[in-house]
Amino acid sequence: MGDSAQARAVRSAAWRCRGRLLVRNIAIVALLYGAGMAAVWGFSLMAVSPLVVFPLFVLGILIASLESDSGLWGAVLGLGYLVSYDYLFTEPLYQLKVLSYTDVVALVIFLVVALIMGVVTHRMRRQVSAAERTAAALRRVNRLGAELVDSDTAEGACQAAQEFLAASLGRPVEIVLGEPGPERGEAALECYQQHCPTGRGELGYRDGAEKFLPFGMRGRTLGVVAVDCSQADLDQADLALVSFVLAQAQLAVERNGAYRSVGAEGGSVSAP
Repeated sequence: MGDSAQARAVRSAAWRCRGRLLVRNIAIVALLYGAGMAAVWGFSLMAVSPLVVFPLFVLGILIASLESDSGLWGAVLGLGYLVSYDYLFTEPLYQLKVLSYTDVVALVIFLVVALIMGVVTHRMRRQVSAAERTAAALRRVNRLGAELVDSDTAEGACQAAQEFLAASLGRPVEIVLGEPGPERGEAALECYQQHCPTGRGELGYRDGAEKFLPFGMRGRTLGVVAVDCSQADLDQADLALVSFVLAQAQLAVERNGAYRSVGAEGGSVSAP
């Protein structure tokens, strides 16, 4: 299938979010840079050695790495601090000088601090993000259950599960009933035939843009689930959520199939 309107809308929202995040990070680094340079200038006016401002530089790098969720911005800020300090506050003024031993040590400290904070904050943000997605998904579970109960076809049940997963994961999701066509690619077909995950992060398909998960249980394969992983692979919390939703969707698909079979035979089935 071609790129759906839902997928285009999700990608457009993702690009807008990235743009806002980039502007925010640049503004934070610029503000911290200005504050650091103002502190050096103030110390120089009070005839205090500007070297005492280096702990403030380290603090600025910590804040930049924490707020931007990346040690790269902290490293950029640290380099800006060091070059500006040498250019504006060390003799001869207004000349870029070869970094001295002290400058090299300070630069190494800045980079190490930025790297450590970048790794720590990135892991913390991922854990918080996963917890928030799980909480939001749990709030939608009741609505999903009602939609699955109200569905009367396999396609309707899969549509409800597909929309739930797309909203919860924040990425395009498509549930394909039956054997995938050749346009879906080799990974989708292998997922259906072997009843195992393929695509992004899996052996032989690590650089793929999509991850394919089998849709079915107890040795039965009803189809495959295609998840857009072009930005990042699914983590354990995401996979647990997908497994739960697919299990509920399969029950609805099998129930709807039983209703349709009984209806075709002219009988009736009372709701449990």
